[in-house]
Amino acid sequence: MVPWTTLAAAARPAADTWGISGPTFLAAYALLAGAAVLYGFTQRTRIIRADHSRAHLANALTPTETAMLFDDRRPVLAGLAQLRGYHLIDSSGQPTRSPTDTETRALDPVSRTMHQYLLGADQRQRHVMHLAGATRAPITSLRAVLTDRGYLIGGEQRKSLLLAALPLWALLVLGIVRVIAGIANNHPIGYLALFIIAVAICGFLVQRAPRLTRAGRAAKQESMRRNGHLRPANAPAYSAYGPDSAALAAALFGAGVLWSLDPGLAGATGALASGGISGSGGSCSSSSGDSGGGGGDSGSSCGGSSCGGGGCGGGCGG
Repeated sequence: MVPWTTLAAAARPAADTWGISGPTFLAAYALLAGAAVLYGFTQRTRIIRADHSRAHLANALTPTETAMLFDDRRPVLAGLAQLRGYHLIDSSGQPTRSPTDTETRALDPVSRTMHQYLLGADQRQRHVMHLAGATRAPITSLRAVLTDRGYLIGGEQRKSLLLAALPLWALLVLGIVRVIAGIANNHPIGYLALFIIAVAICGFLVQRAPRLTRAGRAAKQESMRRNGHLRPANAPAYSAYGPDSAALAAALFGAGVLWSLDPGLAGATGALASGGISGSGGSCSSSSGDSGGGGGDSGSSCGGSSCGGGGCGGGCGG
């Protein structure tokens, strides 16, 4: 026979976690999450749209600087195309001669470093992956220069984005602790778990840093617009536009330019076979990535809708 005290204890509902009922906590959590999301995406938009560019004080972008607007490996393709455009390497990637003083001044630092590396490299070491490693120092310097000129998102903006996302991360921790406590007290936590997932998604969207600033996106779009005639699909005669035209085309349109310029060189260096360095499709992929990240607006609208869906209206929060 079960004692009466045991039956009474079983019938008595478990105490509210932290003395706050589930629906009350869930409503307060939803309000705090909405405020944190609004603050985070407002700050993200302000940070990304802020124009710290000093580009008007500097020269126009070189081919490898233009390539850097797409990704860290595109300058390798631009450097190869520039060396081939100046006839400093042959179709196998082997240097044919030393550049003149005038050519040395005209070459980008990435191209000069690459040429020095190729002087002592054998056929197996001319793959774009090896070239990327050999030019790591000038590419790192290139990133620093473009960040200072206001084209690339730098450490200061990344830190600001992290600070903008901190309220969301704090709410995420609070929600996880509440879920653990709710489980321990045998309380339902389904709706709260949905809110936590939505808060996590919003936090990542707020903190995710795009590659380009507003000035960088504008420079990229303008360069694409002005140099559409260099697109490989148009079968341009790069030599007719000067020795730097192929480098600029490779910067804008990827490895497809190397195949159009010199199929032997593209094959010898494995341009299209290398992950992350693709042809004209690569430029589309990079462009969409930048616009998605750079447009704090698009990220904001996506993030806002995620959090709205996470609300699920009502339910228990542990």
